[in-house]
Amino acid sequence: MIVRITSVVAACLLTSACQTASGRAPAHLETADEATLSRVKAVLSKAVGRAQIKLGPEDLTESSTVSVLPPPLGEHETHSTAMPTVFDLVTNGGNCYLISRESGRSYRLDGVDCAAVEG
Repeated sequence: MIVRITSVVAACLLTSACQTASGRAPAHLETADEATLSRVKAVLSKAVGRAQIKLGPEDLTESSTVSVLPPPLGEHETHSTAMPTVFDLVTNGGNCYLISRESGRSYRLDGVDCAAVEG
């Protein structure tokens, strides 16, 4: 139990330190219209290496988390252990980025307006 609490505290400290050092803050999309979501999906498609993607259920005008659902099951598959690929939406005040939680890699969202999450 103590190890888990220590891990959570360390993760929180590292995350906040990184955001402070880079000037990045959690963000949400200003709008989730078709054009904006198309741009987001294009960037995510390249990030996950799949031409067709489906976004998770998050409301991106409120959430700073974006998930890409795993590909659908194949014809002969009955179940899958695949998990969504999760990204954090951040801003540095002028640009929006998606940061892969798995790799830490950053992807710039050109032509997409986002705002820092207040709180």
